[in-house]
Amino acid sequence: MKKLVFIMLGLLFLVGCGQTAENKDEAEEVSGDVETKEVQLAVETKESPESVQINITLKNNTDEEKNFEFSSGQKYEIIITDQNGAEVYKYSKGRMFTQALQYLKLPSGESQTWQETWDKKSAGNKIEAGEYTVTVLLTGKAEGVKALEAKDKFIVTE
Repeated sequence: MKKLVFIMLGLLFLVGCGQTAENKDEAEEVSGDVETKEVQLAVETKESPESVQINITLKNNTDEEKNFEFSSGQKYEIIITDQNGAEVYKYSKGRMFTQALQYLKLPSGESQTWQETWDKKSAGNKIEAGEYTVTVLLTGKAEGVKALEAKDKFIVTE
């Protein structure tokens, strides 16, 4: 999957580089925030001495309602890694989820927000000072929506 993405980006780059000066003059300039017509997943972290608050937002920027289907009660996976890429926390580890289909209707322009807290002291190992990455993966699927992933970084000072 990653190879396909890299190949597509490479081809897009090559096509873009092949524009003539004439084509560049005709191109529209786009500045500021560009509203994408996709479903987006975002994650924001707030670090404190004892914990990290993780805010997850799923937003439907399309013109139609999106119906997500989850194969269990787990809506997302959260993975926290240290600066070396070693996993220090996985949301699903040691948890049990309802084993039944779950659904989420997300109307056009609407969003769904979830909030989780990672207690650094209950992590089972000493959390060293440094930069950490939070990766969130949405576990649900909706027609016309690619797999969604979001990342954020935070720094542990002590």
